[in-house]
Amino acid sequence: MEYYGLLSNSHTAALVSPDGSIDWLPFPRFDSPAVFAKLLGADRNGYFVIRPTVPYRTEQHYLEDTNILATHYTATAEGATGEATVTDYLAIGSQELHRVVESDLPLELIIRPVFETGLIAAGLTLTDTGAMFEDPTDGESLQLMLTGKGARYIPSTDSWALDPGTYDVRLIHHPDGHSPELDLDPEAEAGRGLERNVQYWRRLAATTYQGPFLAQLKRSLLVLHGLSYRTNGAIVAAPTTSLPEQVGGERQWDYRFAWVRDGCYAAEALLVAGEHVAARRIIDFFINTVDLQGKPFKAPFFRVDGTLIRYERDLSWLNGFRGSRPVREGNAATAQLQLDIEGALVWAMWRYHETCQDQEWLASYVDGLEFLLEWVARSWEQKDCCLWEFRGQDDHYTHSKVMCWVSLEYGSRLLAAVGRTESAALYHTAAEAVRARVEAEGFNTALGIYTQRFGGDTVDAALLTLPLYGFVRADDPRFLKTLARMEQDLVEHPWVYRYRNDMMGEAAHPFILASYWLARVYLQLGRLDEAKRILQDLFSHTTDLGLLGEHVDMDTNEPRGNFPQGFSHLGAILSILELAAAEAP
Repeated sequence: MEYYGLLSNSHTAALVSPDGSIDWLPFPRFDSPAVFAKLLGADRNGYFVIRPTVPYRTEQHYLEDTNILATHYTATAEGATGEATVTDYLAIGSQELHRVVESDLPLELIIRPVFETGLIAAGLTLTDTGAMFEDPTDGESLQLMLTGKGARYIPSTDSWALDPGTYDVRLIHHPDGHSPELDLDPEAEAGRGLERNVQYWRRLAATTYQGPFLAQLKRSLLVLHGLSYRTNGAIVAAPTTSLPEQVGGERQWDYRFAWVRDGCYAAEALLVAGEHVAARRIIDFFINTVDLQGKPFKAPFFRVDGTLIRYERDLSWLNGFRGSRPVREGNAATAQLQLDIEGALVWAMWRYHETCQDQEWLASYVDGLEFLLEWVARSWEQKDCCLWEFRGQDDHYTHSKVMCWVSLEYGSRLLAAVGRTESAALYHTAAEAVRARVEAEGFNTALGIYTQRFGGDTVDAALLTLPLYGFVRADDPRFLKTLARMEQDLVEHPWVYRYRNDMMGEAAHPFILASYWLARVYLQLGRLDEAKRILQDLFSHTTDLGLLGEHVDMDTNEPRGNFPQGFSHLGAILSILELAAAEAP
């Protein structure tokens, strides 16, 4: 399945279409307004393409073990021969997009930046080395630099013609419009820059694992590193906004923020992959957003700099991906009460401590941890909107209560590890109170199953996590009956729906992370062949570049939802490595 490719410099990200057009790029950060937004609109909303002037076909691939994408063009017109390759990367450590061109075909370069996510047309000033594009409202600018012989501007088409040859094309973001003189040899720097960026990504993709699904493991590790904010360890849920769960519907949201839940899940995946420092940096980021007054997390997610976002608005000038509106900036879920996220953090802390036994690290955060546990012990009986972020449907959701138990139980173990035995005993007792309530009201004795909400009679995919957190054994008869009900109601192998209906109607497509949860439960039950089959089927539905969205359209095989999705790639990492552990002698 051909779909968009991801570029990243761990500050921002771009999406490149199968024909080599950059249709999405926020500058300078993941959560900034985009300068190319064709992805969510049309040509007039901004794009950047370098392509042959003759008919062609394309193929794409990543340079091995990198987030650097090569688009290869082959002439297809009768009597025409020739090839071109455009190698794209966002430069690590700077706000620059590089496009390295090698061609024996004539090419055209068309660049149409539109500031404020497709709203404000750029002013153009030609320069000796290319052009400056400026936002007339605030001075933000983009500097285009063309290195190579045979490039010339064509006024009639407002584009550049590139004769056959080699070029280094750089697009540099200047937040205040300032364009410093660059004291370097552009031709020499072009080659060195590409080589250094290749080395950077290959170091991050390196792994001692040599088992099944190795290529997918590496690609998923690269996606998680590509979604990470290099400055402070934050990690975004996805690099896009408003790619729809259902084309033509209204289920589209802005995911370009650091969700506590998503980030802590990612930290666990990186930890299991042996990337202890990367995992700790994510955990550190979220610990350092804990507010010591009131609820520990004032929102379920943060900007990548750790500040809050408190709005959601419709970018009405954009028509949306294939007409899917509204296009949203911001996310109203910022105001929701989600009781599971403290548990996600404590679980990640526990896994890190269990793996690394870093007593000094744990001791440095224990006061904040104890405050968090005190809040959970006081507040767990509230209703919330759960991990699915239901709007207007607050209730006592079983998964949310279980995650409160996770906070208190594993938090008590962390306190015991640093000698706070009295507090540890207190919060263990509180955890047992939560467990008792879940068993009394989150388990339907008439049906013999755990349910999505207290007093309910339906299941959701979040119940698959109960054995993954140690709340119940996977082979407990009560969970086995719950699993059978989920297999009946939610599973269409290998796909798992997170639920069947919500406040917006029927769920259109399966939720990829839930399929990994199912595979991991099967592994705990010793059903290794079934788990492996799920992974084989899932990985046969990645894009041609090995990327996954939040959902998949079972009719077209296209990714749905924001893309690529961190949830889906962290699930791949955990499932692959847990399968290897289960198969080990």
